[in-house]
Amino acid sequence: MDFRQKLTNRKGSLPKMKDNVKAESFYKDDGDKIKLNWFCYEYANVLCSFINTSKKLDQYRAHRSPAQIADFSLYFAKRMRKSIYDMQTGKIEGIAINAQYVYEYYPKCSSKQAQALIEVAKSAWDDMTLGCTICPHQCLSEAFELAPMFDSLAKTGWPSSQL
Repeated sequence: MDFRQKLTNRKGSLPKMKDNVKAESFYKDDGDKIKLNWFCYEYANVLCSFINTSKKLDQYRAHRSPAQIADFSLYFAKRMRKSIYDMQTGKIEGIAINAQYVYEYYPKCSSKQAQALIEVAKSAWDDMTLGCTICPHQCLSEAFELAPMFDSLAKTGWPSSQL
C-alpha cells in the first residue's frame, strides 16, 4: 500500500481532533508564529490524542487529569523542537524521540511507563509526518517561515473540529 492509500484510509478513520493543547502555548508574539511552532502545536494535540487512546497507558491516565496529560504533551512537543532543528541542520540523522524527555517531566516514572510513552510519541510522530507528505504548508522544510495558520486558527477555531 502506498502512502496516498494510507492517507486515504487514515483520513476516514481518524477521530475528530480536539484542541487539548492551545496554539497560544507555542508563541509569545507574532515573531514566534513560525511553521516549526505550528507543527509542534499540531504534534502536541496528536500526542495527547494518542495518549488518551493507548491501551498501554490506561494506568497512566487513571492517575492524571486530562489537563495534566495536555501539559505533558505540550512539554514533550516543545522539547522536540531541538531534535527537529538538529535533524534539519544535519547534527543528527532522523528525529530523536528520547526517554530523557519523559524523565525530565516525570522524574519518578517507571521504565515501563516511560517506554509506553515513547512508543506513543513515536506513533504520533509517524502519524504527523505521514500527513506532512502532502500538506502544502511544508512546516518541517520551511520551519522558520511565518505560519499564517496561527492567525487563521484564531478566527476559525481548530480546523478538524469542523469535519
